Amino acid sequence: MSGNKGLSDKPHLTQSSYRQAVSATVAGVRNGYTDVDLATRWGVSAGTVNNCTNHKHDLGGLPLLMLADRFGVDALNTVLALVGGKAVPIDAVTVDVSAIPCDVAKVVPLLIELFADGHCSKADVRTLDKAGAIDCLGRVADMLRQRRDGMRLEVVA
Repeated sequence: MSGNKGLSDKPHLTQSSYRQAVSATVAGVRNGYTDVDLATRWGVSAGTVNNCTNHKHDLGGLPLLMLADRFGVDALNTVLALVGGKAVPIDAVTVDVSAIPCDVAKVVPLLIELFADGHCSKADVRTLDKAGAIDCLGRVADMLRQRRDGMRLEVVA
């Protein structure tokens, strides 16, 4: 059941849902480790691992952060999904949309929406063409190729 009147698929935030998310997180990093091996790698006791797995632990902030430190921040995604979030490494590639030329910035959301499923259908191409996105990106590609080729000529002496 959604805890936000159907606005998204976020589960209702409760102690039980938190424990279930922690259990899923631990299961996600287990990777064949025994409780003892996982506890050693994580930096907690085997009892903590067992209790998390069995939905019997109110895992505190420090052990949760230690888990992210040892196994990667994306390990926290099951817990962060409770509040509609996900973890992203601080050095992840980000785009400053304000630095994108306006015509390109207008097509980026459409590209993201249409290609989110990893496929480029005929309908996607039609939509992009109607929006002028293909021509826009073609102009950008042509400009970049010209600059690259010009730079290559400068290097050759």
